[in-house]
Amino acid sequence: MFEAERIAGTEFAPSRLREYLRPPFRKYEFTTPMSVAHATRILQEIVEPPRKWGRRTTAKRGYFEGKVAGSRFKIHRVAGYQNSFIPIIEGSFRRDGLATTVAVNMRLVWPVIPVWVGVIVFLAWSSVNVDSIVAGPFAVRMVVIAMTLFIYLVATVPFAIESRIAIKRLLELLRPNSDVLSS
Repeated sequence: MFEAERIAGTEFAPSRLREYLRPPFRKYEFTTPMSVAHATRILQEIVEPPRKWGRRTTAKRGYFEGKVAGSRFKIHRVAGYQNSFIPIIEGSFRRDGLATTVAVNMRLVWPVIPVWVGVIVFLAWSSVNVDSIVAGPFAVRMVVIAMTLFIYLVATVPFAIESRIAIKRLLELLRPNSDVLSS
């Protein structure tokens, strides 16, 4: 459905406005000169185990939370605040000649997706349906359309911000001149 966006060079700088309007799903691919084992080890150093019922399972304080197993990982960024739109990051390492290709998929948490899509579909349908109870006169229909756009942006904008933070951190860690101890 979505093609992976190749990240080349040292700086990640997507188009600003387009990034906020895209649906909350991302695919990225980038290469690193590290071996698969080395990249896995670096990622394991900053990933803390998943929490149980909101409580930490270990004293380890990582930048990400989740699991790194073999050449695959499923993580999300540890934020100091509650945010339902923090992307779940699923990825894999694959040896490609002298380099390792890192494939990353970002998506919303599964329970959020049907609720978000359901509200958008309901509001959009109500704004175009002739016999709508929600939207009667033209002015009310415009308000419903504006609400639909607002609900769409309520998920896409925070997701874009959080995915940008997470992919920049992954690039810092897994690129050749990254410094794990910085930030």
